[in-house]
Amino acid sequence: MRRAARAVLVAAVRGRRARGGPWGEAALAEFDQTTGGWEAVRWAAGGLRAVWHERRARIKTLPRGVRLQRAAVSAIVLMVPVAVVVNQFVLTPRYMPSGSMEPTVRVQDRFVVDKVSFRLTGIRHGDIVEFDSPLRPGAPMLKRVIGLPGDTIECRAGRVYRDGTALDEPYLESAASTGDCGAPVTVPAGELFVLGDHRLVSQDSRQLGTIPQDAVDGRLLARIWPLS
Repeated sequence: MRRAARAVLVAAVRGRRARGGPWGEAALAEFDQTTGGWEAVRWAAGGLRAVWHERRARIKTLPRGVRLQRAAVSAIVLMVPVAVVVNQFVLTPRYMPSGSMEPTVRVQDRFVVDKVSFRLTGIRHGDIVEFDSPLRPGAPMLKRVIGLPGDTIECRAGRVYRDGTALDEPYLESAASTGDCGAPVTVPAGELFVLGDHRLVSQDSRQLGTIPQDAVDGRLLARIWPLS
């Protein structure tokens, strides 16, 4: 513990230089007088505060343009890892490679997938969700949730019925555009029945069957391009 505390203090005081400022060097010089691991940690923490104040005082003596440049560089350095984390685990930009969700999301449209909120609120009817393709692992699919666990889904005369009631689907280009769904399906626990909005070309639960809720990686938040 003492060795680690001293290494941190040395790195803060000197960085890549042979010698640091007077306050930091003083804290470093008296480090060996500490006894015990926790006392060494407390001394190192005090030394870090001294180094911070020393650096602030030194920065204030620099020309304003240099200070602004350094602040901009520091902000960029901090923003890069934050942006990586947000992109990977919170909000991810995507583009639509197929026409299976037209007219809601057209080919080459850019949209944002929210990877967090649906885990807190749960998945609801009508949500557009992203999940890994059962046909091509690693290729995400985007579909609309039609059935939740316990729902019975069937198709008649181009319409989708949930628990015997025809769905109102204003997002479809044609009110009667759904092909055959096969026999009525009761969605199992932990599963979802999903359909694409372009029913004539979409591969979805009509061919693939229900998908596990655990397979859902995100929920469409907004289309960001084109703006119109």
